[in-house]
Amino acid sequence: MPKRKIKPRFEVHKLPGTSKRRIATPNVKVDGKGKPILDKNDQSILLGGFTYHDEEVDAGWMVYFPHGASVHIWTESEMKRQGFLATPELVDMDSGEVVDQPEDMSLKDMSEMKERTVKPVHHTT
Repeated sequence: MPKRKIKPRFEVHKLPGTSKRRIATPNVKVDGKGKPILDKNDQSILLGGFTYHDEEVDAGWMVYFPHGASVHIWTESEMKRQGFLATPELVDMDSGEVVDQPEDMSLKDMSEMKERTVKPVHHTT
């Protein structure tokens, strides 16, 4: 039986320190005192476009996926919303099926699984 390629669905690494993050604020219509003017639905009246400024914030997290992709997540609330703070499931990379945690396997079974790797046979004529 060939060795199964089992990997976690994702891997999370907390980035140290802080980093500059570009923040976009929509341009809104303001009164003479600089307060936003609201429409009949109590929404700011948008003028179009954005004003940008850099802000020093927590560096956030990097989330890595088995096929080489990664994503930078800035906030803990976004990490929670996307489910990256939970323990990742293990996935069989060939079938895409979720598999049991390796703790469910005895040490003997894991050892035998490693020994069962099949090497390809090349036929010559």
